[in-house]
Amino acid sequence: MRPSGWSDASVFGDRARYLPLEHPPVLLVSNVSTLDARLYRCRVDYHKSNSRQAWVRLSTIVPPTRIEVVARMTPVELGQNNDVVCRVSGGTPLARVVWLQDGQTVDSNSTAGEGGIAYNDLEVPASRKDLTSPFTCKASNNDVTAPLIATYQRDVNCGPLSVSIEPEEKPLVAGRLAKLVCTVVGSNPPPQVTWYQQGQQVTPLHTQVQVSENMTVSVLLLQVARDHHGRQLVCRAQHPTLPLATLEDIFTLDVSYKPSVNLTLGRTLDPMNLKEGIDLFFECSVDANPPPYKVRWLHQGEELVHNVSAGVLVSEATLALQRVGRQRSGRYQCVASNVEGDAHSNTIHIAIKYAPRCAVAPALRGVALFELTNITCAVDADPVNVTFKWTFNNSVRRDQSEVVSSRRYTQEGLSSTLSYTPMSERDYGTLLCFATNNVGAQSEPCSFTIISAGPPEEVNNCTVLNVTSHSASVICMPGFDGGLPQRFLLQVWEVNTGRLVLNVSASTPVFSVKPLEPDRNYRLAVVAYNTRGRTSPTRRHILTLKEAEMHKSLPSMVEPSPLVLVMGVVAGVLVVVGAMLLALWLVKERRTHAHRDATVTQIVLKDNNPDLLSVETSEEGAAVRVNGSVKATVYNSTGQTNQMSSYQRYEEDAASLYGSSSPEATERTRLTSSSNSSSSKGGGVGASGGRSGGNLGVSLLRRELGGGGGGGSTSVGTETEFDLRRQTTVRLFVSGSPEASI
Repeated sequence: MRPSGWSDASVFGDRARYLPLEHPPVLLVSNVSTLDARLYRCRVDYHKSNSRQAWVRLSTIVPPTRIEVVARMTPVELGQNNDVVCRVSGGTPLARVVWLQDGQTVDSNSTAGEGGIAYNDLEVPASRKDLTSPFTCKASNNDVTAPLIATYQRDVNCGPLSVSIEPEEKPLVAGRLAKLVCTVVGSNPPPQVTWYQQGQQVTPLHTQVQVSENMTVSVLLLQVARDHHGRQLVCRAQHPTLPLATLEDIFTLDVSYKPSVNLTLGRTLDPMNLKEGIDLFFECSVDANPPPYKVRWLHQGEELVHNVSAGVLVSEATLALQRVGRQRSGRYQCVASNVEGDAHSNTIHIAIKYAPRCAVAPALRGVALFELTNITCAVDADPVNVTFKWTFNNSVRRDQSEVVSSRRYTQEGLSSTLSYTPMSERDYGTLLCFATNNVGAQSEPCSFTIISAGPPEEVNNCTVLNVTSHSASVICMPGFDGGLPQRFLLQVWEVNTGRLVLNVSASTPVFSVKPLEPDRNYRLAVVAYNTRGRTSPTRRHILTLKEAEMHKSLPSMVEPSPLVLVMGVVAGVLVVVGAMLLALWLVKERRTHAHRDATVTQIVLKDNNPDLLSVETSEEGAAVRVNGSVKATVYNSTGQTNQMSSYQRYEEDAASLYGSSSPEATERTRLTSSSNSSSSKGGGVGASGGRSGGNLGVSLLRRELGGGGGGGSTSVGTETEFDLRRQTTVRLFVSGSPEASI
């Protein structure tokens, strides 16, 4: 039998249905209202047993209908509470009201009020957490329907927690724009941010402010300069209502910049009175960040290196120069380097004051008797206010110098010019020039040796090189220039025709002889000359190659082997070295045996002035005339000598003047060493004239004196000796020499 169910239509209407098939069977009431909250009876009737019944009380719940959060005061200070209340109205039974924060219940003290209202005052003290974690008010009276929820953000007055300054880029570099960021955390409401530099407020035009959540960011734009280094920047965060909560951060600027260098002279030194021999000190002050990794010292733009032996002591900040000389004058700088670059200091000009020093080399001046010459003495000195003194000395006055009258010389700045005229043979010697300034006197005078000017010596060691069919080279070594500038003349003749093919002069005896013709014989002569005369020619011959020989001598086009090249180089070096040694030997031999010259021997002796040198004419075959006395030795064809009696007197004069062991006496004695030789072997000075031996020399003398020519016999007596004393130079020839054929 199937169960059946019934409900009172007057009570439920069509809202109730009995569902007997459910287990257990249930009464389903739709659209429940508060009126349905009653005691219900369920009765079960059986056919064969007694009926049963059960009682069920139905309670209905009405969810709350409205929730609101009411702030009693805002903002609140830290620690305050009961500043906000959450109210819930409606609902049966009354809803339970609780406060939650971050999902956790923080206040569950729900209170039932009048008129079906439930509320909860927030008793949690205000804190900084409230600024970032809002409160949630939840009201519910059942676990079926969703609760009512309201959110509240507590506004808490609080000062900043921290203030910090950080540059956007590190390091700060002078000359660049920098951004400095000031971050303020924890202030509510946002603080007023101000910047200060060295106690002065920075204009707001250079700042930018950004506010986000619980953070305030202020950016300062700063054009960095080197003078900002070490300055303090202050970022101050001030709460609008809490003046005691003001915080600030101090940031010291660390600015990188190139070195600034200042060079100073030692404090104890007077830059206007620096003399030779003192010690110099320099100090180099460097302002740089970061500190310099290198400091260099410059003198005249060249770096100075630490050298104790040279008196140069270099350190990072100081330079010491010991026992300075004039070469230490000039510009000084120090150079400092760091990662930002190099910087030069100011320049200090150092002038080391020193006594005068000769600025000209010792000179040899050839001057004739009664000839005026101007001799200029130049010195180098600091200070330049110098005074000059001239002295004269020679071998006669060697123990006592003669001071030259100031009327004979002039002065202009650092030079003095002496007008000098040799009036006698004793006026030949050495002129010395002294200068003096405030530092002291000149230690080594300027020296000018005045000699009797004459023609130059002959060239020697003439060599003909590189002979081809059309050219050749001639190289000679110059002799003494006679005290005057000399030049050299080359003349080339064709032997067969006597035609002059080349006539050229040069300042050095090096000539290129061209053009020449093949297979020809040429004769050349090299002559040295100056304003006083010329030498006898030095002759050589050139035989040019034939054209066929020239072609044969051309180098082969076949490339030589390396061994041949090496051997050629070695051979060339040996030839050059041998030629140099031979040239040196020839020069030495010529100087040692100059009196043995096979062509011409020129001897000039002056007993009244040993400082005089020879003066002769360069015209071939002509005698020489100068003032003074003569001592002559004539060589004959057998090599024996005819000695004039006056030579013995000269030897005695030299020995008495210089001492018998002195170099001067030795040289003059050597020249007169034949004075004791027999005069009978050569025919004597009075032998017949002609082109042989002594007669030729006497003929030359007599020719100049106005005497007879080469043929006659002449006796040299008192009159002849008197005449000879009017002469100074005699050219003595050996028989058979080219000059003896004149």
